[in-house]
Amino acid sequence: MKQHSPQKKLEVKELKITYDPIETKWTRMTPKSLRKKVTQIHEYTQTDPKRAIQEIAKIYLRHKELPVLNNYLSLSYQAIGDTENVDKITVKTYKSFPRYLFAKTNYAHTCLRKGEMDKFEEIFEYKSDLQSLYPERKVFHYTEFLAFMSAWAVYYYKIGEKKAATVCYKSMKAVDPEHPITRSTKISIRRTLLFWLLGKIFGQERFDKKIDETLKAKQTPSNH
Repeated sequence: MKQHSPQKKLEVKELKITYDPIETKWTRMTPKSLRKKVTQIHEYTQTDPKRAIQEIAKIYLRHKELPVLNNYLSLSYQAIGDTENVDKITVKTYKSFPRYLFAKTNYAHTCLRKGEMDKFEEIFEYKSDLQSLYPERKVFHYTEFLAFMSAWAVYYYKIGEKKAATVCYKSMKAVDPEHPITRSTKISIRRTLLFWLLGKIFGQERFDKKIDETLKAKQTPSNH
């Protein structure tokens, strides 16, 4: 294992992003007979996460090996604030499919929330550029880009590299400024000068924890 040494420079390379549905190794694992159902479940993760969880439960025992289904289950639990189940699903999915991008991004956010910073870059194989991480890929879906950049934005913010965090966020904003991932990332990294001063006075770690608790209490269901 490489010794942890935080990257302080963001890799920027040309990337092809599409807003159209794309088929990947992971989506092809979903049986054709189940794809319509999975598409419906994806819609529920955005509009009715509790319904998504119910629908996934009906087919999960027979199809728990599907990475896409596990991703939707994680997103649904996240939307209703059930961090215990989010952690269980993200760890399980990452261990089963360590090369699946959404398994990486979900697990990375779990590690960041727990303060397990040393695991972060290992998850992304010490690559802060999506194309370098998946050189065999020619095109990426915009949600893949948003999820990847969100994880790095929060990471950079937490290690004190505010400029790099802002670069990540601005790239997300250029792709989809209103997407829930973009909005949640903005909340995570856009602290005002007042917040910074209060952090200096009361201790940044203690103050950040208090802010996170407040945001969680006010959080409304996400529609990733």
